[in-house]
Amino acid sequence: MARAMRPVVVLMLLATVLFIVDGLLDHAASNQSIFDEYKGVGWTSFVFAIANLLMTIAVARGSERTLLGRIALSAFFIVERPLTAFVLGPKPGTSIAVHFATAVVELVILIGALRLWRLGHSLEPADMDTMFSLDPNASAAAAVAAPAQVMEAKAPQPVRTAGSGGSAWLLGILTLLLAAILVADGLSAGFIPGGKDWGTSGESSGWTVYLFAVTVLVVATRAVHGGKVALRLLLVLALIFFVERAFSPFALKVIEPVQLGLHGLAAFISLALALATASAIRAGSGAASSRRAAPAA
Repeated sequence: MARAMRPVVVLMLLATVLFIVDGLLDHAASNQSIFDEYKGVGWTSFVFAIANLLMTIAVARGSERTLLGRIALSAFFIVERPLTAFVLGPKPGTSIAVHFATAVVELVILIGALRLWRLGHSLEPADMDTMFSLDPNASAAAAVAAPAQVMEAKAPQPVRTAGSGGSAWLLGILTLLLAAILVADGLSAGFIPGGKDWGTSGESSGWTVYLFAVTVLVVATRAVHGGKVALRLLLVLALIFFVERAFSPFALKVIEPVQLGLHGLAAFISLALALATASAIRAGSGAASSRRAAPAA
């Protein structure tokens, strides 16, 4: 498993370098202040590089949740890198080429990370976090410990459900935070009685954040009680909101600092909600496996 992790980690490091090169080439071409170039978002390439480096370190330490987060980021970067090569203003051919090269690397990372995540789940009952580690000794120890874990699984144990304890509280708090940020975004954009006109396209469609907030709250109401369908739907919604919040400022040409900050905060909360939901789904699957194994004992 450690051998399979190394290519993905190396590609993540390569993506970090490409983000830095993207930012340097874009900055050299714009000849402006780093906070003014490309509609005020040219600096994000450097932020992406730092975030990617931190996530690479976490993935290399054997974090399954961070691997899931990196999968979501890869899906976002596959769209964001080619788009920002054109929509933010004219760029030299070398900069456009590096943007597309970064998108290709992100596609390979996405495929490799998904394969590793599925492989990790096929290794039950071994500790998946240990299996995701780059340390071959840790992986070997987990493989040796697997038979012992099988014996322990035969003993009666309390069943942990997907919507119990801290998991339900975490899902509820993150959902409320996300809904509050979405509502604040709508209010700051002027979608109040007597404010902007409400429509279905362009800037007039900003009121849809209220619909997003209501939808995620309704789904979470069922998900916190452990509903399998609701949990999976919440995961999908969180990933969609992550991509939409991170990407919509470019499409809607949002340049207001407060709105940009709310979009970024909502994107990170959405990512955290997706990771928490994935963990809850995993806990529910583990509980179901324990219940199936109990009669056999």
